[in-house]
Amino acid sequence: MSIDQSNLDTAIGEVMGQVLVREPLSADEDFFDCGGDSLRAVEVLQRLVEQHQALLEGPADQLQAVLLEAIFEDATPAGLAAVVTAHRRRPAPAGPGH
Repeated sequence: MSIDQSNLDTAIGEVMGQVLVREPLSADEDFFDCGGDSLRAVEVLQRLVEQHQALLEGPADQLQAVLLEAIFEDATPAGLAAVVTAHRRRPAPAGPGH
């Protein structure tokens, strides 16, 4: 499953909106400016890791720690999408003759 950056921004904005019980956040809306707090941020991150675990590299708890730090640096869907993209699994190299 491949998700491009704009779709990932949208998916993260939808999760943030669900947690805040409002419409999805646009790519550049700040989660905390829209009423988010640290407890809700953790809920967002848990949902993101659950939804995207198959695409991400590393154990879930490690990914949540990376994303938790990231959400306090840039709490926008676009900011988190950049971090998720940086932690995507790399495709396995093709074997000989492929």
